[in-house]
Amino acid sequence: MERLSSLDASFLHVESASAHMHVGWLATLDLRKGDQALDVDAVRAQLRSRMHLVPRFRQRVRRAAGGLGPPGWLDDPDFDLDDHLTIQDGPLDAGGLARLANAFFSEQLPRGRPLWHLHLVPRLGARGAAVMGKVHHAMVDGIAAVQLGVLLFDAEPDAAPGHPVPWSPHSAGLVRLAVDAARDTALDQLRLAGRAAQLGLDPGRSARLAGTMRRAAFSLAEDVRHPAPESYLNVPIGARRQLVGTALPLARLTSVKEATGAKLNDVVLATVAGALARLAGPHGGEAQDVRAMVPASVRSDAREAQGNQISFVFVDLPVAAPPGERVRLVRERTAALKEDGRIAGSHQVMQLLGLLPGPVQGQAARLATSPRLYNLTVSNVPGPPIPLYLAGAEVRSILPVIPIPDRHALAIGALSYAGRLHLSAYMDPEALPGGRRLPVMLKDAFEELDVAARHGRAA
Repeated sequence: MERLSSLDASFLHVESASAHMHVGWLATLDLRKGDQALDVDAVRAQLRSRMHLVPRFRQRVRRAAGGLGPPGWLDDPDFDLDDHLTIQDGPLDAGGLARLANAFFSEQLPRGRPLWHLHLVPRLGARGAAVMGKVHHAMVDGIAAVQLGVLLFDAEPDAAPGHPVPWSPHSAGLVRLAVDAARDTALDQLRLAGRAAQLGLDPGRSARLAGTMRRAAFSLAEDVRHPAPESYLNVPIGARRQLVGTALPLARLTSVKEATGAKLNDVVLATVAGALARLAGPHGGEAQDVRAMVPASVRSDAREAQGNQISFVFVDLPVAAPPGERVRLVRERTAALKEDGRIAGSHQVMQLLGLLPGPVQGQAARLATSPRLYNLTVSNVPGPPIPLYLAGAEVRSILPVIPIPDRHALAIGALSYAGRLHLSAYMDPEALPGGRRLPVMLKDAFEELDVAARHGRAA
């Protein structure tokens, strides 16, 4: 049994009936010439042939006897691919797809089986199809979710299907789970002691790591001591979700990035700030700065596909600033976070949380997702630069789904794919009724940045 890391387990701790902790995507497809619908049998055969590449997709979460130790991943002896695959009966138009996606992402993944599901729409409009998927955040982070999507898709329209690899589940009793959990906790403590001993033999490295940890701890303490501003984004939410999105030419974002000396993620954050300035009015408020939680990958190996390998930083978005100042302000703020080691230090702090007792871990996880620390999540994930295909159909667009915890009405996702940046707003439509116009607001906000950059006012 492989137990969940403290970060993976935190996404189980904070899940509730109104806050579903799955990441996901909605992809629209263009059918190849001559096809009347997506070949569902080919998709099913492709999934069966690749399941061995993602063993976590056949595993479910199990807790040790008496709740001793953290939960772990165990093979599901009753795993059946068809339990995780829904096929839409009949064609849909764009409006029908939107309603279906909203309903699909509003449903919590059942804990009693592997935490993922796909829904195929074989016919969308005259010449299209669609696929949507959700995977629990305890299984994957944003980077891994994209990589797992690549396992579903192909880089060529006529890729030959593989053959299923024989599989049989491994079993373990509850007592064995408790023994394994105790052993793993002891091993973690030994590893921690070993690292401490190694650092004792390397005073320079020890001082650097201690300095990074100290700065990260102080920074987190400051974030707690100086809470995020009160915002219309932080209200009680229900279980209903709405996903809307748009796409921007990646070349234009790159042009703004180069003109301002910023990073692409800085341009994304500045665009979100401009959209939030527009969103404030319909919700009865003035444009004011808000604090965004921005996940950052700490993966050392791009091939790692399981578990969460992320850290996080809190960035104050310059919502109230003039458009020409937004990129500069974001650039300065994110650069300061990198210089003080906040990203690396936050990752180390999350690793140490794994040694805390289970109930304390749960309390820490709930604090880490409270409106006291941040107002919304903004996640930017690099996707494949080349076109992808599913059973011969070309993927036209991919909208990412970023989960929202309790008392957070909105999350913004960004995913680059095949020359465009796809921006999505994932929200509670009742708590944030004006959010349905966010695609237009995001486009308009970027246009402002583009104009300012071309006229030298955003440097």
